[in-house]
Amino acid sequence: MDMRQVKRMIILAASIIFLGQMTVSADTQTGGFSNATGSNQQAVVVKNLDQLQNAFNSNQHHIIIAGSIYAGNKPITFTFADKKWDNTTIEGQSGTNPTLVNIQLKFDGEMLPATQAISNIVVKNITFNGVISDLQKLTGNDIKPGGSGVNYEGISLRRINNAWISHNDFHDMSDDLFSISLHSDNITVSNNRFWFSNQWLNMNPNPNWNWIGDWHDLATERLTMVVGANGSDSYMQGGHKMHVTMHDNWFGPNLKGRPLLRGYVHVYNNYFDNSNQPTGNNSSGFSQQQYNALQIGSGSYVLSENNTFYKTNNSHLIGLDKNGDAYKFLERNNIYNQVTGTNAKSNANASEFSIPYHYSTLTGGNIQQQVTAHSGPFK
Repeated sequence: MDMRQVKRMIILAASIIFLGQMTVSADTQTGGFSNATGSNQQAVVVKNLDQLQNAFNSNQHHIIIAGSIYAGNKPITFTFADKKWDNTTIEGQSGTNPTLVNIQLKFDGEMLPATQAISNIVVKNITFNGVISDLQKLTGNDIKPGGSGVNYEGISLRRINNAWISHNDFHDMSDDLFSISLHSDNITVSNNRFWFSNQWLNMNPNPNWNWIGDWHDLATERLTMVVGANGSDSYMQGGHKMHVTMHDNWFGPNLKGRPLLRGYVHVYNNYFDNSNQPTGNNSSGFSQQQYNALQIGSGSYVLSENNTFYKTNNSHLIGLDKNGDAYKFLERNNIYNQVTGTNAKSNANASEFSIPYHYSTLTGGNIQQQVTAHSGPFK
């Protein structure tokens, strides 16, 4: 064997080792059900709304947000609605404080054939927030079901398979801050922060809006996220999809309630922070107290472990769509510090949960310290 053959064999062996390492990394890097890697296309950097719109219109699969992009005084939505959006990354450029203001990213495969979903999505390192004064001024259809205000979230995943949502900040939006629905599957939500500002909590004027057929005040709409839109969109009733991991996220402060979980959801290493403990009534006379921190919904399997609950009210709450709906819930090794209300009891054991990925749990005071230090954008 001459030296050229030896060199080729060395290169081939190194390549095999490298590819093996890449495969292992892709399978474990999210710490959850997703192994999404997003786009491998050349990135395009966008710095204003026109550039973002042009990147979207030209089907750019790797979009980098540089600086703050403002949609104007009414929320707008970018809807990624077909299979051409498979393998997409949208991320913020570190060092520019990347922010999408009054802008929602909706990945929505609901119009695809029933056997298809939009796949391999990564969104990371972005702040999503609304402008309170803009939202207060909305009127007419914008504040009724289907309107730009009542449907305004940061990210919405609808029939998406394999997505990784990581190191983002979500605050001050008028629907849930984030949602996973319509039989989405294999989603990891990691190192994000979900919260509402004191300005939102105490907003005045505090207009009445109509989300789902009834009217109530905007300031009370301080909801975190949902996994599964309803009981039929749950793990048990929806074809055993909705596998979701939530780890190392910072929930709070000033959250009224949720996450509401109807999927097969593994919740670990999260910090549920109700340190502000809102009390009393807001300017419209409605209670500001938190009603729950984490809600176990119809058709769900929820494993909650090694989380810290600080001053939360009803830390785990069973909240079903219909009395008697089935669910499985197991909590273990959580820390409860100065909590109020009640805490739901487990009705399942460890053998009923199967977690197919490697993960590492935090313990004790490390949970709060590590999560607050490493959640949200890198900026």
